[in-house]
Amino acid sequence: MKDLKLKEQERILNQVLQYGLTKIWFYLLGILFLLVAAFFMFWFFLHDWWGITLFILLILLGFFIIFRNYYLWKKNIFYITTHRLIDIEQRGFFERIVSEIPYDQIEDVHGKISGILGMVLKFGNVYIQTGAGRVKIVLNNIKRPLQLQQQINELRERYLSKYNYDFSGDVVSVIADKLYELELPDLYKVKKVLDNRINKLGK
Repeated sequence: MKDLKLKEQERILNQVLQYGLTKIWFYLLGILFLLVAAFFMFWFFLHDWWGITLFILLILLGFFIIFRNYYLWKKNIFYITTHRLIDIEQRGFFERIVSEIPYDQIEDVHGKISGILGMVLKFGNVYIQTGAGRVKIVLNNIKRPLQLQQQINELRERYLSKYNYDFSGDVVSVIADKLYELELPDLYKVKKVLDNRINKLGK
């Protein structure tokens, strides 16, 4: 949330994380290392420095697996805002990929639930496509993917009905509304164009 810079008048409507139960195997692996270290603790301590070293390594490895799994789960977030979709993909401690799609660039959204566990626990994937049918964002192991698909489609339709105008009408109002979607660097570009146009008309 701290790294997410919202545009003017933009609000976050929903935050989506992967379904927690799909990560349970990683937690169990970390707990297994901790249990092995605890169960053989006295045996390790009887074997001098290498036994103690192995005990410490098992403890550190167990906590590392648990912490890394939790960290990646919390950092991989999908945001739904009033203006766009933002996907933050944390692939490790030092690699992060941020993708975003404005609603007017979305071509198709569809959800998929497969497998017995998916049907019982109601989790699956959501695929978001942009122009030319290219998949831009894939959300894996999301809780209630069909409801998420419906929410995105409804917000997309609402956004398009609000911001896609007929320019044969009041052009000034349309342009003024569109300016609220721009970031500061883009506004400076618009200002430069307007200044040049005003100077030409004023001569």
